[in-house]
Amino acid sequence: MIYLGEQKEALQNYSNEITCWLKIKLWGKHSVANPHGHNCGNELCKTCSKPLKIKSDLNPDFVGCFTQRNIEYIIASKPDELLLIEEVIKRMFTGRGYDENDFKEECKKLFVKAGYENYFYKNLNYQLAQWLDIHTCTYCNRQYILVMRKTNGEKGMVPQFDHWFTKSKHPLLALSFYNLIPSCSICNSSIKSTATLNLEDHLHPYIDTGISKSFRFSYLAKSPSEYEVICKKYDPSGLKAQNTIDILETKLLYKGHSKKELQDLIDLRYKYSDNYLDTLLNKTFENLEVSKSDKYRLIFGIEIDESNYHKRPFSKFKKDIVDELIRTSKRV
Repeated sequence: MIYLGEQKEALQNYSNEITCWLKIKLWGKHSVANPHGHNCGNELCKTCSKPLKIKSDLNPDFVGCFTQRNIEYIIASKPDELLLIEEVIKRMFTGRGYDENDFKEECKKLFVKAGYENYFYKNLNYQLAQWLDIHTCTYCNRQYILVMRKTNGEKGMVPQFDHWFTKSKHPLLALSFYNLIPSCSICNSSIKSTATLNLEDHLHPYIDTGISKSFRFSYLAKSPSEYEVICKKYDPSGLKAQNTIDILETKLLYKGHSKKELQDLIDLRYKYSDNYLDTLLNKTFENLEVSKSDKYRLIFGIEIDESNYHKRPFSKFKKDIVDELIRTSKRV
């Protein structure tokens, strides 16, 4: 997993559009006949300019639980605040004589079916991916998740958005910005799928700034010519890191690259000469003003600055392995 940063601009852009949609679905558009309807006051608002209508099949008591403020909280609050907001709104609704299943059903109708599955995937997924500008899967850093459109402007390629808090258990949070994690299809659908994560036991890509420092990739020699990728925690007591690695199957995903990317790097260390990696990095460009980051990018096709890991697949993996191989060379 890689840290996604604060993403303040993407958050603002997304919030501006999705909160207007949500308010219109709950209250309708402002008009003489509907004076309590929504009007954001921005003539350039793309959402309010669409022919959207109120979602009339919602329970009026459910609609009555929402205010301007808590709608904005649902969309823009940090992950550690979302569950509290969810609990407050749920209690408001169940306090009117309904049970938790009634609450989930209403949330699914509005936030999951109408919101995430219909409006988001028809109007906002490409936009959000472009605003975030994350180039590889947040969970595995193995796959590109670039945004590409066909020549006629129609959809082509776009990342999937995983719900960190699953939408089956937390349908109210299906449109929350910090609950939408850009990911590849393998991690979203096959690996994480409906696995349950929580903030006490797992790292979150929008909260835990030290994700990349919580563990490192290494390797284990199974024979003189066979190696296997492994993951090591920097802090032996770092249970959150271990739990996250386990639930995202990081070791399994990278095990498949033991005979490819890992072997290629080990070959550079052992098959050519004991100091070949060191020569590549420190002698090839010795008369040129080339930064360490540029050297790694040119030689290995990766980024070594943590904030840029997302730009190229395998960046953290290859940096960790190369650094270990160089340390090993210097000890020999």
